[in-house]
Amino acid sequence: MSAANAITAGIIYALTELLGLSGSGHLAVVNTLFDLHMTELHLLFKAFTELAVLLALILAYRKDIGAMIRDAAGLTGFGRPRTGSGGRYPEARLLFMLAVATVPLLMMLPFRKAYFGLWNNTSFVGIMFLLNGFVLYVCERMNPGKKGLGRMSIPDALIIGICQAVAVIPGISRLAVTVTAGSAEGFQKNLAIRFGMLMAIPAMFGAFILSLADAAVAGIDSSFITAYLIGAAAALVTAFISVYLFRRIVRRRGYGVLAYYCWVIGVLSVILTLIF
Repeated sequence: MSAANAITAGIIYALTELLGLSGSGHLAVVNTLFDLHMTELHLLFKAFTELAVLLALILAYRKDIGAMIRDAAGLTGFGRPRTGSGGRYPEARLLFMLAVATVPLLMMLPFRKAYFGLWNNTSFVGIMFLLNGFVLYVCERMNPGKKGLGRMSIPDALIIGICQAVAVIPGISRLAVTVTAGSAEGFQKNLAIRFGMLMAIPAMFGAFILSLADAAVAGIDSSFITAYLIGAAAALVTAFISVYLFRRIVRRRGYGVLAYYCWVIGVLSVILTLIF
């Protein structure tokens, strides 16, 4: 893998992962069609790009993370109670709901090898792009909900979590399905976006740890480390910008453009895969 390939892959992954377009799906298609040489020998690069996206999310939502920690500490008597729409400790409630929503994803771990194998089937990935476009199209046409954090229940969090678990399939976007699920349950648009983004943090952390472990087992070629770091740096900058771009697009209900893009890239992926 050259530095140019690493930069290209890092930018594509970070941009599409945080715009609701499926970063893993795009990498699968681009790797096949343009021969970026992303094989099992480069699992460490996968880990670095996941870490870059994780760091971008933490930086973008650092205030939310700090508030959740403070409220969680408040429950133990080490902080002052705060009153909000979610109760005396609204951010602690948010943290609990995020933990509940992460459970379905953990239950997918035994099937990890199976869905990872789908990464090489770009025809299948193309079909999933078409489905992801439908999800985005539906989300755009939903009327904004009115439910706040205080009305989020455990079943609500589990439903959103199940949607995130389904999004391990390449071509299906985690953000697209979680924000759509939150909107379908009647939550305020800002809360649906916030919850979807914060859910991605433990998911990306888990993905990073697993990729790091896979890289250690497969073997690491130190000659590629410089290219990996350059690609990860490009992914970090792109991811940080993409977080704010995604929120801006969704708040303006501009999902339609993203939906049409998914349909186009889905059809092209299937056709080009058949040709090549």
